[in-house]
Amino acid sequence: MKHGDWLRLRVEGEKICAVLRQKGYDCQKQGRRLSWWVSQSGSYCYRLIYFPAPVEEWRLLPDNTHPSRKRLLSLLKQILESMRGESLIGLAEDQVCLSSGEDDSHPWTIVRLLPDARCCTVARFCNRQDADDQVRFLQRYVPGAKFEVVFDPQ
Repeated sequence: MKHGDWLRLRVEGEKICAVLRQKGYDCQKQGRRLSWWVSQSGSYCYRLIYFPAPVEEWRLLPDNTHPSRKRLLSLLKQILESMRGESLIGLAEDQVCLSSGEDDSHPWTIVRLLPDARCCTVARFCNRQDADDQVRFLQRYVPGAKFEVVFDPQ
């Protein structure tokens, strides 16, 4: 990741935390990382973290089904949509990921398998080995999710 991108994302994370603080959440930055501890009194403590390219998404860890996590995710989607002026892919219970344009030169695609036979394109690669490496990385850091590599020449 380039330093300019890192600085932009750090500012974006600070803006997200500023809005969360206005809503009554406590946010604490982790040093030298694009991650913050987010909690509310009497609630779970979550970690807001940015996964860099090619995933490019903000995540809340750990993945659980607690109602406070669902409220926080919906609030994060509202904040990001208002900040960026873009629509986000509608995955309220699982992730907050940016919609991106499709690229014909990268046919190997990682998709995240979701309930009800839905899927979300996570990343695209020009070769299979890079896609497999990224799936191993994702399964290590997002253990509750299921990812598959598919060939999608469009």
